[in-house]
Amino acid sequence: MSDARFDFSGERVVVTGAAGLIGRALVVRFAEAGATVLAVDRDADGLKVFADRRFPGPGSVATLTADLAEEESAERVFAWVDAAGGLDVLVNNAALTEYRTPFIDLDTATWDAVMGANLRSAYLLSVRAVRRWRDGGRGGVVINMSSPGGARAHEDQSAYDVTKAGLEALARAIAVELGGLGIRANCIAPASVVGDVRPTTDIPSGRTTSPDQVADAALFLASGAASQINGHVVRVDGGLHARLRTDPSQEQQR
Repeated sequence: MSDARFDFSGERVVVTGAAGLIGRALVVRFAEAGATVLAVDRDADGLKVFADRRFPGPGSVATLTADLAEEESAERVFAWVDAAGGLDVLVNNAALTEYRTPFIDLDTATWDAVMGANLRSAYLLSVRAVRRWRDGGRGGVVINMSSPGGARAHEDQSAYDVTKAGLEALARAIAVELGGLGIRANCIAPASVVGDVRPTTDIPSGRTTSPDQVADAALFLASGAASQINGHVVRVDGGLHARLRTDPSQEQQR
């Protein structure tokens, strides 16, 4: 993107869940656009992918290993923010996705773990971000990574889906309460994200979504080009949400 509105030189960006497939793409895209990025994840080995990586222009990446469900970790993130001179964009991408349990069998420990990693972490970081923006008399951008599960249920992933719906509600609340201060919050809901784009009949577009396509949407939402977009969910899903049924070949003609 050569448009000056997509130049993030001098801006500070925090990306959580940075060691995952989407997280890595987010970190790289913002750094390539000139931002100073803090990549946060509890997977220390996964963060090593950013070690000594260089970007054209002023972009750079620092890393922090942290369990963001813990309040102390949020304080560590914002110690970096304060040392860096502030924050411009917060991307809440951290998520536990591996739990698949029927709701009737779901235990409290699993529920709490998913809520902590996916939703509590976003609250702990977002509330600190917006307080600093308010106190500094400046705006900022929050981007929450949602899912099709925020609006429609996956089987055996009730806790995950509840957190994604919560992230969408959180973005709306920030938009409504703080939009007048120049603070924006939106969500991205990607679907069928894999490393290499491949054909699929599950998505109306006929192909899966790449991490870079999700990262491009985040770059847009964080930019001046999206200055009037606030409190929305951008679906990077190839038309999945628009489809009434997953497999049209199973539909009866009416």
